[in-house]
Amino acid sequence: MKASIRSLEVFRSVMHTGSISKTAIELNVSQPTASGIVKRLEEKVGMPLFYRTSFGLSPTPEAVQLLPEVERIFGHFDHMQTKIDNIARGGDAFLAVQSISSMSKHFVAPTIPRFMAAYPGAKVSFHAGQSSQVIGNIEVGSFDVGFIYGTRVNETLEVIPLEQIQYRCIVRRDSRLASKAVVDVADLADEILILNRSGTYLRHAVERALQRQGSHLEPQIEAGTMQAYDLISQGVGVGILDASLITEGHYADLISLPTTLDIRVQASLIYNRNVSLSFFARQYIGMVVERFAPTRDVSVPLDG
Repeated sequence: MKASIRSLEVFRSVMHTGSISKTAIELNVSQPTASGIVKRLEEKVGMPLFYRTSFGLSPTPEAVQLLPEVERIFGHFDHMQTKIDNIARGGDAFLAVQSISSMSKHFVAPTIPRFMAAYPGAKVSFHAGQSSQVIGNIEVGSFDVGFIYGTRVNETLEVIPLEQIQYRCIVRRDSRLASKAVVDVADLADEILILNRSGTYLRHAVERALQRQGSHLEPQIEAGTMQAYDLISQGVGVGILDASLITEGHYADLISLPTTLDIRVQASLIYNRNVSLSFFARQYIGMVVERFAPTRDVSVPLDG
């Protein structure tokens, strides 16, 4: 049985408020209605989602695991509603961009201000997500432009290679490795090594580089790039990661060191070649290409 949007809306509200009565007020429904919706959702899930206590409702571990997915659904709805409202107001300039989280500071942060300066009345919807989410949303036309690592090509996606991102060893300034000119694979053997999550394009790039050196080094921690930076900043381990965050002045307590692995990954902009791009989406793509691939001859079609 499928959960209804209404049941997920009530679940989300209870997770935030911790109370059926507060949820009923927030969603303008009666308490019995809100309580009944939660109970029916629990029946569909096949397990309790909340502990009932004298102080209200406390989420079970299963509810905590479910919440991020529900938030992602409603974030997508918010984005779509923004798009619908904008069209209803006469189709003012609108741009929808989605990026892998670790690429947002390097590629999106410097280009959106330029776009807004050129089109001050424009509305921009920007979301971060995992690579599979970015690709999937571009394929179904939910976003105009996406930023990913790699150059995956299929019948739907148009891929514009931008620049190559260098992977380096990320350490704290007080790390024992900080004084090294170049980090060798052997230097990592006694460290808590942090790599990107298994199965990702970035992880494959690191694994191929390790295999070329005959190394079977495995990470103790797998994480997204931003989470890995945060862990290293807190003194947990070292990482072989995208170094662009440090080269741009973020994470002042960390440094990046070259490695003998010599890893470079391709950053790309993608859009749906079967969907007509708006004038403003084409202008934004041109701005991105001008900044990150100025020597590349790119022609963006007027329609799909």
